[in-house]
Amino acid sequence: MAPAKEGVRARKQPDSLLEKTRLAEEASAKAAAAAAASGDGSKKDKPAVMTAGFWKSFGVRAQFASLMMLAFMAIVWAGHFYVWILIVLLQMASFRELVKVRYGEYLATDATEMPLFRTLQWGWFYVGLVYVYGDFIHSFAMATESAADLLPYSRYWESLAFGLYCVVFMASVWTLKVDSVKYQVGQLSWTIVTLCIVVGQMKFVAHNIFEGLFWFFFPVWLVINNDCWAYAWGACLGRAIIKRPLFKLSPKKTWEGFIGALVSTVCVAYFTAPFFAASPWLACPATDLTWTPHPPLDCDMPRAFVRRDVALPYFEAVVFKDILPIQLHAVAFALFASVVAPFGGFLASGIKRAYHVKDFDSIIPGHGGVTDRVDCQFIMALFVYVYHKTFIRAYDVDWRALANVAGLLSPEDRARLVAALQR
Repeated sequence: MAPAKEGVRARKQPDSLLEKTRLAEEASAKAAAAAAASGDGSKKDKPAVMTAGFWKSFGVRAQFASLMMLAFMAIVWAGHFYVWILIVLLQMASFRELVKVRYGEYLATDATEMPLFRTLQWGWFYVGLVYVYGDFIHSFAMATESAADLLPYSRYWESLAFGLYCVVFMASVWTLKVDSVKYQVGQLSWTIVTLCIVVGQMKFVAHNIFEGLFWFFFPVWLVINNDCWAYAWGACLGRAIIKRPLFKLSPKKTWEGFIGALVSTVCVAYFTAPFFAASPWLACPATDLTWTPHPPLDCDMPRAFVRRDVALPYFEAVVFKDILPIQLHAVAFALFASVVAPFGGFLASGIKRAYHVKDFDSIIPGHGGVTDRVDCQFIMALFVYVYHKTFIRAYDVDWRALANVAGLLSPEDRARLVAALQR
């Protein structure tokens, strides 16, 4: 994905502009907070469903949300590899939107040209992808017999990523110019922060996908539900109970929407988890990296998807009779999707307000850009990996993975391993 322009222009006197912007934003935030806290029954405090144009806007939003959901379901049906490709494309689109929003206002000004600036930003992005997904491919090849042929190549992923990092790092420093170094360093810092958001938080998303599509699909389902419920409760109730805005930099978000969405998402998680867990296509881990759409997939159901009596950890006296353990895990997922994941959206709101944009892009009518739709998904994916590794996979070790790794040993080392196991 090559950038359209090689350079970007930096303002010669950015300090005064930033100071004016900061003061204007502080005044705007104070005014919005004062209006929300006044509780004077003004038009702004009316539920959104009672405002002009709401239903027309809602119709457009719902129409394209349905199209996106259908496309998403088709990709999930196609299989793990296609979902992985979708994630990479979404990361590329989100990275483009986030780095674009900061320097867009500078492009039309008289300033100093900076060589290879956008090319280097994309260079940092691709180095991040090589590091993150090289790690996954090597881990997958180590644990999966069908992918063992990749091991002679994947073993060098760290060396390749480090070599690319050195090239991009040296080029970034080499292109610094005396008359624009402050702006360039600021942009480099913003690029690194963007990489942490878009690539760092998604480091383990491929592990989630290939561990079983459930661990990717179900968290996405919960975040979408939480977003929809927050929109619905907020639109219907407005600030009928709590006048103070939930987040000052995003005045439209309400406590009613936040709390209503939390309760609704927990209920949805608990009662829909058994439905999705019953599908071997979602529950079973991938056994190969293949372009074949919807390849045959079968496995012994993981323990989390097998109905039984479940005692709460550390509270053994509390026993849930004849349930799927995933239902209790689903409640934990729902709580995170409702309480922590929205802060990804709050961060996005802060960025948009800082740079005076309503949406990151306009490619999705009624929704904005890709980042506007996936801002809460990044940290959710990281949470799922940590939670699954800590509370689920640790109690569900599959002997097949150990056998695959042992199969990569030399005959002499395999004999030593067998002798050690027989002691």
